[in-house]
Amino acid sequence: MPSLAPARKYGKCLSLGVKAGIEYRVNILFSIAGAISPVVIQTALWLVLYAGDPGAIMFGFTFPQMVAYTVIAQLVTRIVRTGFEYDVNYDIKSGGLDRYLVKPIGYFGFRIFSFLGDKLVQGAAIGALLAVSVVVMSTALGFATTAASVLLFVLALFLALAMNFLLFWCVSLSGFWLTEIGFLFEAVRIVIVAASGGILPLAVFGPDAERALKLMPFRFTIQFPTEVLSGRVPPSEMLPSFALCALWLIALAALGRVVWGRGIRRFAAVGS
Repeated sequence: MPSLAPARKYGKCLSLGVKAGIEYRVNILFSIAGAISPVVIQTALWLVLYAGDPGAIMFGFTFPQMVAYTVIAQLVTRIVRTGFEYDVNYDIKSGGLDRYLVKPIGYFGFRIFSFLGDKLVQGAAIGALLAVSVVVMSTALGFATTAASVLLFVLALFLALAMNFLLFWCVSLSGFWLTEIGFLFEAVRIVIVAASGGILPLAVFGPDAERALKLMPFRFTIQFPTEVLSGRVPPSEMLPSFALCALWLIALAALGRVVWGRGIRRFAAVGS
């Protein structure tokens, strides 16, 4: 019979993440407030651009569809947002990574389960707000979704969390070679949010740029879950999109493993 020790260890990491999320619940309020202001600003912008004509179409969206996209994308952005990369950088720079290397638990596993535990708390709060928003939009804007879209959205959102974690995990490992990378984290975050459709739909960048960006992993963190819930992903594209997402997850996990292996050898050499 296989040992349950690894499951218990990572279950403990998950519970630590949940406790951290509850302890810093004020961050959830700030996160929600941070999602509301861009929605207000962008909605005002679209009101001007659509000139009050709800039937007008821009970038393939009517005004109600664009507002719905804006609301959902902003809330998804808050759900998938990371922050653990600063802890990874601190552990590397302070030498605190040593204590994890001698413990019977993988550092990667510790970080991802702690991250998911924290997201359980934050995701529940923002998810409730998202559910309320969908109800309000269905009444005010005629926004409609289906049970199948909701189930696929939950799957896409889980993959988005994994994708964003792996992206920032790979970036955070640059701390093995770079001294100060706090500004790098924020620069990368801005690029990823823009390239993922978190600020504006990718169609805004033009057909050629949109086709290129759809092949990148970034859109799977925000635009893809948003469009799944909105029913904007054609059935013929659903399976290929999920398959491409899975391929990127495997590729990023492999890249992170390679970079970690080289970085940890350098860390051990410098620390010895």
